[in-house]
Amino acid sequence: MSTEQRPETTSSMDVKEVASKLRLLLKMKRELSREERRLLKLRMLMERREPRWMRMDEWRFWKIERQERWRRPKTLDNKIRHQRKGYPPMVKIGYRQPKAVRGLHPSGFEPVRVFRPEDLDKIDPSKQAIIIASTVSRRKRMEIIRKAMEKRIKVINLTYRDMMELLGASNIEEVKKLLQEVRGE
Repeated sequence: MSTEQRPETTSSMDVKEVASKLRLLLKMKRELSREERRLLKLRMLMERREPRWMRMDEWRFWKIERQERWRRPKTLDNKIRHQRKGYPPMVKIGYRQPKAVRGLHPSGFEPVRVFRPEDLDKIDPSKQAIIIASTVSRRKRMEIIRKAMEKRIKVINLTYRDMMELLGASNIEEVKKLLQEVRGE
């Protein structure tokens, strides 16, 4: 960024205020019931034990391995369909996660993809968090983050690069230092 385009940082008080709001966004978690917390932990344990789903002959052919998607085995001689010993496990309903926490982010929020700052008006901050779409430009991304900070909406895919731009820092170490200072207060 050239010096003309760089936003001016008015004072250290403003930077500390932005840093404290950023820290709140990073640490924000949803208020969950005891049962929901238990189910989230259970889901985490289930995800650890879940096997890597493989297609038949994925280990033999690079073209199949590269596609990274599972397809149901259909042919008569398919060893995975017959669930033969020594072959990868087949996808079954028993691997599914508890319905109450299905699709939730590990923080407990329901993720919602956002493309424009106006999309934040439809978000419920107590239950939903946002994921900024990858196709959003840098300028619009900053607008979305600033508006989310005002409305106290959690941003799931907040990066150090975003924080550097918001705080006017030149490197990641400065951002970490500012966040540590805010924590100490």
